[in-house]
Amino acid sequence: MSQINQAERARLAWDVLAMVARSKSTITYGELGARIGVHHRAIRYVLGPIQDYCLESLLPPITILVVNGSGKHGDGFIAHDKNDLESGFEAVWNYAWNTITNPFDFAAEGLSYNGMIETLTDSPEDAGTVYTKIKSRGIQQILFREAVRKAYSLRCAFTGIQFPEALEACHIIPWANATPQERMDVRNGILLNSLHHRLFDKAYLTITDDYRIVFWDADMNDRAYSALEAGLTIDLHNKKMNIPRLQKHCPLPEYIRRHHELLDWEL
Repeated sequence: MSQINQAERARLAWDVLAMVARSKSTITYGELGARIGVHHRAIRYVLGPIQDYCLESLLPPITILVVNGSGKHGDGFIAHDKNDLESGFEAVWNYAWNTITNPFDFAAEGLSYNGMIETLTDSPEDAGTVYTKIKSRGIQQILFREAVRKAYSLRCAFTGIQFPEALEACHIIPWANATPQERMDVRNGILLNSLHHRLFDKAYLTITDDYRIVFWDADMNDRAYSALEAGLTIDLHNKKMNIPRLQKHCPLPEYIRRHHELLDWEL
């Protein structure tokens, strides 16, 4: 039995939702399902990727326009303050959706999330090919994130925590400085919790070629640190990070060295 391509369904639903937004109205699960040929109970699987894209791209949550037969929302796809839904509607209705190319257009060629994530993890050297097939930066970021999460088995490289909602895919060579290949290459990624992701990006923490964690002020020359701060930084200094299970997913030394150059690390 072939797997359903939810990205293709999202492609169809996106155009419908954009039209609903322009008309400043809402649409029911049943109506949306009928428009794209999907049972209304399966619409939640369609709205998930769309909401994820909106959040990743900092767009108003267009999924807020989907309501039940009574005109009410469920709990899943609002992505907005439930106590102020009106402002959510206004943000979506007033957004110029016609300026955005359907981010799921890639699915018209038979491409799927799962297929592209599989390519990114099975053949990291082909990441540049995946990048050229996806025109939306938001989708590119989502695919990179999911590939890195898979490579690291949903485990933070610095702390080992496994709360999915707290884990983020961190670029070693920053996106702005990376080539198309590097932007999607799991070997240019580290799975970190949100705090250590921020500290890594701001050059408080880095890693070495042999995958040891480095804190910039391990000798506390800059200032004194609280016990909590020290536990999250100094105590990690010179410890081995948790690397992916497969060697082909591990950060490339040349990416690490490029990161050091860009952020002025001298190790």
